[in-house]
Amino acid sequence: MNENPQVNGTSRGAGSSVAMGFVVGALVGAGIALLLAPGTGKETRQRLADAGRRWGRAARSKLDQARATATDLNQDAKSALEAGREAFEHGQKSHEPHPSSRTELKG
Repeated sequence: MNENPQVNGTSRGAGSSVAMGFVVGALVGAGIALLLAPGTGKETRQRLADAGRRWGRAARSKLDQARATATDLNQDAKSALEAGREAFEHGQKSHEPHPSSRTELKG
């Protein structure tokens, strides 16, 4: 079975994309509810300001998560590249003839 998520049709972030869509939808719905709810102008402005602060915190949290994921993926890629390089170099060395096994032609 292939463990590469890009090859077998799945993606690492599929679950987080669904969750992000759900969160964004909930936030938009909450904003619309605030705008349509009866209340004084001052109360509505206060609720909108509170919602804006909550949205800002949620956005910063998601951005921090995305940044951490990108950093992790970068480290994984560097490690994989180094492992591949070492394997390649080891393979090259194992295919080189040993100096003492060369036959010299006498002329």
